[in-house]
Amino acid sequence: MLDGRERRLVRQMTCVLRFLALCHFGWGTLLFLITGWATLSPFLVLRHMSTGTIWSNLSGSFIIALMHALFPAVLGVWMSILGRRLWSPASGLRTTLLWTHGILLVLGSLAVAVGIYSVGAAEFSSARGGGLLSPLAYVPLLFGVPIVVLAICSIAIALTVVPSTRGTRPGS
Repeated sequence: MLDGRERRLVRQMTCVLRFLALCHFGWGTLLFLITGWATLSPFLVLRHMSTGTIWSNLSGSFIIALMHALFPAVLGVWMSILGRRLWSPASGLRTTLLWTHGILLVLGSLAVAVGIYSVGAAEFSSARGGGLLSPLAYVPLLFGVPIVVLAICSIAIALTVVPSTRGTRPGS
């Protein structure tokens, strides 16, 4: 039996997990909208293409739609899966969060490394009289640093807050 303090803690944790689930559902919805736009837009310009007929340009439109829509669609599906697992936590929640945010940590760290290298190259180019586009060297850092911070915080929360199910039997 849970006392009042433990009940309140469980209620707060449930509210936090539900909020995170809604955030993941929101990101998944946004990614699905991006997928729809990336799928629809090549077919909207199909009749305005300058060479060939509509039928000869159709395969190119399919390839462009697939190239631009596949990644957001897969990411949207995964965000929805994460949202579902956060909404009603089950035995694999911690593992799922650690794998997902571990991959994000690697990708964000790679973006930070590329950004640091780009800033160095931009400074070298500016010192030699070039460097017109050197402010763009900070773009990988603008994406990478927030991703690294998000991944580290999520991994820390998954390790400290989300209960481990190792060694427990299902249903107990």
